[in-house]
Amino acid sequence: LEHIEKGKATISLEVKYDMTNPYGNIHGGMMALVMDEVIGWSVVSLDTDNHYTSLNLNVDFLYAIKQGDRLRATAEVIREGKKIIHVECRVEHTNGTLLGKASSNLIVTGMKPRDGDSKVAN
Repeated sequence: LEHIEKGKATISLEVKYDMTNPYGNIHGGMMALVMDEVIGWSVVSLDTDNHYTSLNLNVDFLYAIKQGDRLRATAEVIREGKKIIHVECRVEHTNGTLLGKASSNLIVTGMKPRDGDSKVAN
């Protein structure tokens, strides 16, 4: 986790061997996991009174990134409704190449955070 503020989060990581496909590039499922993770952090940063869960995750894979290279993923809450939160995400190589984009809608659940659950420190 590199940066977090209300409605926005950035993470970065190095692509490891166990994250790659047979061609030595990040596996699409792993890229989707990175996107989903940073989207989750952007929602957690809202410090809401409820938990949210994903309704969908729409992913566009644009370029590959190979093992040993580093990526940065940023997600931003676009709309925080009473029931649904819409978030957009961009993943870039540290050289600036746009690797992928995603959007997700998350819906409020009946579950409330408990003491000690992840809350963003101010």
